[in-house]
Formats: sequence, C-alpha cells, structure tokens
Amino acid sequence: MNILAVDCSGDLLCVGVARGSADSTASGRGTQASKHPYREAAGHEAGAGFVGVSIDVGYRHAERIMGTIEYCIAEAGLKPADLDLLACAGGPGSFTGLRIGLSTIKGLSLGLGKPFVTVPTLDAMAGDWAGAAPVIVPVIDAKRSHFYFALYERGRLVAGPLDDGLDRIIALTQAYPEVLFVGPDSDMLEESMADRSGFRIASEGRRSSVATMARLAAELFVARGPSASDAGLAYIRASDAEEVAMAAASEAGR
Repeated sequence: MNILAVDCSGDLLCVGVARGSADSTASGRGTQASKHPYREAAGHEAGAGFVGVSIDVGYRHAERIMGTIEYCIAEAGLKPADLDLLACAGGPGSFTGLRIGLSTIKGLSLGLGKPFVTVPTLDAMAGDWAGAAPVIVPVIDAKRSHFYFALYERGRLVAGPLDDGLDRIIALTQAYPEVLFVGPDSDMLEESMADRSGFRIASEGRRSSVATMARLAAELFVARGPSASDAGLAYIRASDAEEVAMAAASEAGR
C-alpha cells in the first residue's frame, strides 16, 4: 500500500510517503509502481520504504504543502496515481493548519479518485514513541495556559483528548510511577516535572510523527474504511472567531 500522509497540526509542515512493496497494493490490482530513478540506475529493485520531510514553516503551510507533497511522491519513485491511500492529521492542533491539511488531502482524494482517512494527532504522536515508557502523554500547547493532551497506557488510550491546564495533567499522571511526555510542546512541562521521579520529557519532542501517521492510517482504513467526503476535524476547542460569535449571540439573547 502506498500512502501519502500530511501533518499541519503545528508550526512544522510534515509530509511523508510510505511505499509498499512493488508486488502489493491496497487495491489488490497487482500493479507495479515505477521504480525510483536513482535505485533503478544502480540496478536495485524498488522495495518498501518511507520518504519524509519536515519543514519549519512557521504556520505558513499553504505556501509549501503542494511542493513538498510532489517532492516526497517523486522521491518515493511514485506518481500521484500510484497512491492507494491519503491521510492527514485530524486534530487537535492549529486550527488553520489542520484545515489546510484536510482541504489539501480532500482535494487530492477527489482529483485522484483515492480514499482518505484522518488520523488523531495525539494518537500519532504517542504511537511514534510506543514502547519507550509504560505511559505516554503527548502534549500540544493550546495557548491560554492550556494544553491539548491525552494519556496512553501501553499503547491504549485511557484519557483524553483533553483541553486543560497543567494541574489536570499532574492529576491524571500522579498515580503512575513512570511517564514519558512527548510532542512539540512537551518541554513546557520540564520545570513542573523536574522533581517527579520517573517522569521524563522526550529529548526529541519536535520530531515528526508522520511515518506513524501513515501506519495508523493504513490500520484505520482496514478496520473502518475511508473517511466520508464531508469528514471534519477534532478541534476539541472552538476557534477564537467562533468563541466571539457565541459570546455575541449569548449577549444578544439576554
């Protein structure tokens, strides 16, 4: 199965292409994808692999996303038509970034006639560190002294996703002797967790989890099928504009 995965949930633009073996595709058609030009020139057969790119775009995902997608597909030795499944981060995360990722994947899905799925952002972050600790808590800065987070025990989601403050994180994790905090903003907890034995902050918190996102996308597709064409995102929190509108409506109703 050849999978394109896109993560625009934070300030990093992460794009990856997981390439299946040459003799197997998600559709079962048995077609063989084109070989990577560099591998072919060296006499190697095209095989399974992964091509991923992470760019610190500072939330300017729209400017770079299509060029990065085209680059990754080409580096994987594929053409857009060779893709079997498309995927993107389903939230939580940056409102604008998530929308850009989903709209891009939906557009490609429509144009190429390929299925797509959305993958929960925190699932991918936690899955990328699977086995590193009994309990893993991915953390994203949600601003206003809040975080988006969830708690996974031995790979199973047991709490979340949540939009809450540091006190809630401490309350959820204090019963566990060993916890690993991961994700792009896990370092914001370093001072609070410094004196808690067994609590660690991932040293590579900002590393891309797009390869894990591609793997989870394949699992979701097999288990549940493709996302609906009108699939939305799990924002958890209303956007600033939506909150202003709700406040204005509430005030007008008084």
